[in-house]
Amino acid sequence: MRIEISARMSERYAVAGPRRRSPASRASVCAELRGRRDPEFARAEAAQLGYARRQARSTLDLVQRWKSAVERILFRRPGRAAIVVAALTATGVVLTLKPGLRRDYRLEAFIASQDEHYLTFRSTLEEFTSNELALVAVRTDDALSPKSLAIVADLVERLENVPSVQQVGAWTQIPGWLRRLAAERLLRHPLVEGNLLSRDRRTATIVLQMSGEGGSGAASDPVRNGEHRREVVGRLKSIVEDARRDHPEAEFILAGPYVTLIDMYAAVDRDLVRFSAAAFALLGATLVLILRGFLPLAVTVGAGLAALACTLGLAAALGLNTSLVVQMLVILIVVLTVGNGVQLAVDYEACLSEAERAGSGVEERSTAALRRMLRRMTMPCAAAMITTMAGFGSVCVSRLTPVRTFGALMALGMGLGLVFSLVLAGLLERRKVERPDSSLDGWVRRLLIAAADCSIAHPRGLILFFVVTVVIFGAGIARLRFESDFVRNFRPDSEVRRSYEFIERNLTPLGAVDVVIRRDDGGCMMTVDALRRARAFAEDAVAVHPNVIRKAMTPADLLDVVPGAPPALDAGLTFRAAGASLLLGPDALRNFFNADRTAMRINLRAIEGVSVGEKLRVIDDLQKRANAAFGEGHSVVVTGLYPFYATLVAELVRDQYASFALAGAAILAVLTMWLRSLRLALICLIPNAVPVLLCVGTMGWTGVPVNMTTVMMLSVVFGISVDSTVHYVWRFRELAAESGDREEAIRRTSGSVGRACLFTGIVVIGGFSILTLSSFLPTAHFGGLIGYTMMWALIADLTLLPLLLMRAERAVPPG
Repeated sequence: MRIEISARMSERYAVAGPRRRSPASRASVCAELRGRRDPEFARAEAAQLGYARRQARSTLDLVQRWKSAVERILFRRPGRAAIVVAALTATGVVLTLKPGLRRDYRLEAFIASQDEHYLTFRSTLEEFTSNELALVAVRTDDALSPKSLAIVADLVERLENVPSVQQVGAWTQIPGWLRRLAAERLLRHPLVEGNLLSRDRRTATIVLQMSGEGGSGAASDPVRNGEHRREVVGRLKSIVEDARRDHPEAEFILAGPYVTLIDMYAAVDRDLVRFSAAAFALLGATLVLILRGFLPLAVTVGAGLAALACTLGLAAALGLNTSLVVQMLVILIVVLTVGNGVQLAVDYEACLSEAERAGSGVEERSTAALRRMLRRMTMPCAAAMITTMAGFGSVCVSRLTPVRTFGALMALGMGLGLVFSLVLAGLLERRKVERPDSSLDGWVRRLLIAAADCSIAHPRGLILFFVVTVVIFGAGIARLRFESDFVRNFRPDSEVRRSYEFIERNLTPLGAVDVVIRRDDGGCMMTVDALRRARAFAEDAVAVHPNVIRKAMTPADLLDVVPGAPPALDAGLTFRAAGASLLLGPDALRNFFNADRTAMRINLRAIEGVSVGEKLRVIDDLQKRANAAFGEGHSVVVTGLYPFYATLVAELVRDQYASFALAGAAILAVLTMWLRSLRLALICLIPNAVPVLLCVGTMGWTGVPVNMTTVMMLSVVFGISVDSTVHYVWRFRELAAESGDREEAIRRTSGSVGRACLFTGIVVIGGFSILTLSSFLPTAHFGGLIGYTMMWALIADLTLLPLLLMRAERAVPPG
């Protein structure tokens, strides 16, 4: 019995074997053992095993043929590969120029067309007169003087002829006899005071109600619609500039949501030309200092430009809207691809040095160096790019169309950048002699090795430093401010910002909140009871939220323009409405009632400069108060640009939580499969999670708001910062497997890959730092925060990561 059990245990050990025995080997042993007991089974198992081996040989042959083809391209015909890349680049440039990039300047191009809140807002604009406003304010010593009134009347006449201007409201539009008859009463009227005239009687305002559509034929052509909007704003600015030139004694201001949206696009377009050129100049100067040679400079920059051209060309061919994302695409794709190319170029120099020390000839030296560089850099470069693509791809969960387009195009650009970098790396073979190390190279290498030695020698001090830093900076997370104010996207000294501040200081704020009420039975809303309830609700809203709601306008205010006591019966409202239409124009009633008068709109004006949370609390309270004011039998909807933007930012923040979680899960999965160790994958995430926490905390302490641009930065920067970690860990595992001495492997890794990571970090930080000079603050914050986070990621990779690798139980060598 004991002998039989021993024999069975021997068979089990033979099948299981050592921990690292392959499945094919286990199957072979199993077949052999079972074949001893069953000859028929042995023959069937042998046939099946033979088929599996033939399939394996076929797969291996396919892989070998693929590797041979890659080697022929990279080693034997690098010039032809470069010609193919050049042809693809030329094709991308041609597609970018003709048919050209699609630029859509509408609000509709900014968000998803099926967004529930947008559809509600859009239906309100279609049912009532448009609430997309543009304002022209004229500031003089006396807005009611004949000269000032003549200036306003001349502007009104010119502005009425601008396409897309639905209605013009101004003090001069009120009939002269009515102004003379009831001047004091009109000046105190809610529709006049703060809207058409300032309280100090020095500013007269021309209110332009703009149509949502772009003019004839524009509705069926979104691009033409957006171009039409830009042309209309250009006409408005031209008229205002002419007035400034003709009347230098007066101050003229053009503002409003309709204008601000176009100003935002214009700022991005200006920055594209200005800062792209500056970023490329700084990038070139940095690469010259780092690479000290034309060939590696041409290879790295060429790969970045090729990836950019192909990405933009594909975007143009697919008709994707790139109005807000093209500037960041240009800088991000080039900078990150060049950073990957710097890793390849620096490692090629190291391989060339190793080949020279091995005694290889000049001709064989470059080929051997190129083969060695590609053999040990292809996998880490691919893993680094895949994690970067995961970071960018994760933002595609956003509700904003530009953000989704940005994420998809960046993921594509990073993939193309990897391919082009590896293909063009074959040209490095032409550099057959290693450049001598400069004194700077030696100093950098010694500094990095000393930093690694210090982190290993003083682990408690290093960990304490990072813990204290994270705690101090992390406390700023509680101070984060979520913002939906488009005006604050511009710098304080910009004309847009100054214009809005002037309007909010002297006139009624431009933030529009529309409260739309209907009867459930579809009955008429122009009743005495409905008007009374509307006025009571409006007065209550201003009284309860004086710091947000500054003015309320109801249908009762419109009807009060007609002299006489308010009617007590509903029938009297019909005559009063006819009188208001006669005095203020036939479209005056459409500001407050729809065509069949089954829906009524109350317009509230709110100030910007409050947090998104405060805006949402006010909007929820208005919804509750309106429901209570009108009671059962009525449905109430709170909409308008003001609540729409606030809700959009809040939902975008929630989307980005999901995006960040998705990016983290994808990056962890890639690292786990690549390293074949969940433990090492988690170790890789620690030095990259720390910079992200520091970045968010710094935003809170410095007052940088969380808006539609900065909110997507976390996922992006998480994917970018992992790149250097990937290269460092990969080389450490190779060197640790060779020598068996982890501390020596850390020193050699810091002196080689650490130097490449430092140079790459300098390139990336410098490229993004240029964006901080942008006049469009979201772009400036995006570039500055990424550069800041990459600085901390570099520090963590060169100090904290070596300590974590030393503390790991074991580092599994790569297969």
